[in-house]
Amino acid sequence: MKGYLAAFILCFLSIKSAQAVVELDGEFNYRKQVYGSTRQNDVVSRTYSGSMAIYLFDLTAIELSYMQNADITTEHNTIAINSAYSIIGFQNRVDSQLYGVGLRQALAPRGSRFRPMLSLGYGKQFTHYQTNYDIKTEASGLVFTVNDSSGKSRVDSVTASFGLQIGLTQRFALKCSVKTVFPAFRTGLAQDNMSYLAGFTWYL
Repeated sequence: MKGYLAAFILCFLSIKSAQAVVELDGEFNYRKQVYGSTRQNDVVSRTYSGSMAIYLFDLTAIELSYMQNADITTEHNTIAINSAYSIIGFQNRVDSQLYGVGLRQALAPRGSRFRPMLSLGYGKQFTHYQTNYDIKTEASGLVFTVNDSSGKSRVDSVTASFGLQIGLTQRFALKCSVKTVFPAFRTGLAQDNMSYLAGFTWYL
């Protein structure tokens, strides 16, 4: 993480000195799904994404990116463990952070009203898993929580995205994009982790 921060600062300083064309992007996605016979369960997903594109040529840029995602599944169902205890609910949380670097290829010149672009890169994805169980003592009715931290993982990943900028002013545009992250050399998993985001682009 410190290495990516240092690279970001060095790139930004070199940009200011060279007066290169730079784009800053910020995007967000929120999704909630409710399910269950009494709508007692839900899945909530939040994704934040930010990137800085440094244009080496008119349409080609180096892209530094960061994406943070949280998937939270909450269920309120009663499952008997034995005659003394029952699970009355649980919450499973998966948090991930992705630090990436790659290339961005714009398909229309800067200043176009509609500006599609493609990005492809490499990143390090860090994921943390945790599940909390609510357990009821049948004799007393006492409820307590058991935390099960399932650990962390670090994966070399490939990132790919298609985005569309919609220009509003000379220095500001709306942006929507579709992004995928999958383990390196496992392209068959690209469609299993898709994110649909919306946000803005600011031209420096």
